[in-house]
Amino acid sequence: MNLDNFFRSIVNALPGIFGALLLLVVALVVAWAIKRFTITVLNKIDFDQQLQHWGFAKSKEEANVFIETIASILYFIVIILFLPSILAGLNIGGALNPIVAMFATFLAFIPNLLMALIILVIGGYFCNFIKRLVKNILTGLNIDKWYRKVTKQSVHGLNVNENQMADVLSSVVYVLLYIPILTVALETLGIQSISQPIIDVLNQILGAIPNIFAAVVMLVIGSFVGKLLGDVVEGLLSTSGIDQYSKYLNFKGESQLKISGVIGVLVQSLLTLFFIVEAINILNLDVLNAIGSSIIAYIPAVISAVIILALGLIGGNIFANFIKQVSGSSLFSELVRFTIIALAIFMTLDQLKIAQTIVNSAFVIILGALAGAFVLAFGLGGKDYAHRKLEEIDHTLAKEGEQSNQIITDPQQTLNEDNHLDHQV
Repeated sequence: MNLDNFFRSIVNALPGIFGALLLLVVALVVAWAIKRFTITVLNKIDFDQQLQHWGFAKSKEEANVFIETIASILYFIVIILFLPSILAGLNIGGALNPIVAMFATFLAFIPNLLMALIILVIGGYFCNFIKRLVKNILTGLNIDKWYRKVTKQSVHGLNVNENQMADVLSSVVYVLLYIPILTVALETLGIQSISQPIIDVLNQILGAIPNIFAAVVMLVIGSFVGKLLGDVVEGLLSTSGIDQYSKYLNFKGESQLKISGVIGVLVQSLLTLFFIVEAINILNLDVLNAIGSSIIAYIPAVISAVIILALGLIGGNIFANFIKQVSGSSLFSELVRFTIIALAIFMTLDQLKIAQTIVNSAFVIILGALAGAFVLAFGLGGKDYAHRKLEEIDHTLAKEGEQSNQIITDPQQTLNEDNHLDHQV
C-alpha cells in the first residue's frame, strides 16, 4: 500500500518535473537568444565607440567586455524571470514567494522606468538641439567678439576657444531646459523616497533662476557702468592737469602711475563693488549679504586712508625737494621725507582700524626714540662745539666788561685835568 502511494506520487509528479525541465530549456534558449541579440545590436550601432567616447572604456577590448557584461546581465534576468514558474512546477514555489513578489514589483516598475528613460532621451536630444541652435545664433552675432571688445581681451597668439562665451551661454541654456525634463522623469518613476528630495532641490533651483538671472544682469550693468564712469573720471582728471603731481608718488621723482588713472580705477572698482553687493542681495544669501554690508560700511575708511597715504607721499616728496633746494642738505631732506611718510602710514593704519592700540603705541615709541636719539646725538656729538662756543661767549662778555670800566673812569680823569688848568690860570 505504501509502495503504491510512493509510485503514484512519482507518477503524479512527472508532469510537473517534465514541465519544469521544459521551462528551463526554454528559459536557457530565450536567455541565450537575448544575449546574442543584445551583443549583435550593440556591435551594429558601434556601442563600443560610444563607451570609449563617454569614458567607460579606454580601449576596444574593454568596450567589448562591457558589452558582454550587459548581455550577461540580461541573460540572468531572463533566467530569474522563468525561475518562479519552474519552481512552481516542482511544487516548491512557496519558498520563493518573497522573491516572486519582488520580481512582480520590479516588472510593474519597468513601464515607469522605460517611460522615464524615453523622457530623458527625447529631452536630451531636444535640449542638445536647442543648445546647438543657440550657439549658432550667438556665433552669428559675434558675441565673443563684442565680449572681448568690452573686456579688452585678445586671443591672438593664445590657444583658446574663440567661441568660448557662445559655448558657455549655450550650455547654460541646455542646463536650464534639462532641469524641468529631469524633474518630470523623476516624477514618472513614482519612487517618492528617492525622487521627492531630488525634485525639491530641482524646484528650488528653478525658483532661484529668475534671481540668478537678475543678479547676472546686475553684474553686467555694473561692470559696464563702472568702466564707463571710471574712464570719464580718468579723462576729466587727465585734462585738469592733476597728472603733473604724479611724479611725487615716487621717491625718485618719477612714477609710472598717474593720479588720474589711479582715481579712475578706484571709481570703477567702487561702482562694481556696489553692484556686486546688490546682486548678492538679490540672491537672498544671508551670509553673503552680511559680508557685503560690512564691506560697504568699511569703504569710507578705506577711501580716507588712501587719501591720507597719497597726501603723505606727495607732501613728503614736495617738502623734501623744497628743503633740499633751500638748505642743500640731502640728509635733512630725506629725514623730513621719511618722517612725513611714516606719519602718513601710521595715520592710514589708524584710519583703517588695524590694531589701533599697537599702532598708536608703536608711533609714540618710535617718536620718543627718535627724539632721544636726536638729543643724545646732539649732546655727545656737539660737546666740543658747545665748549668752544661757551668760551667765545665768555671772552666776549669779559671784553665788553673791560670796555665799560674804561668808559666809567675816563670822565673823572678829564675833570681833574680841567681843574689843573684853571689853577694855572
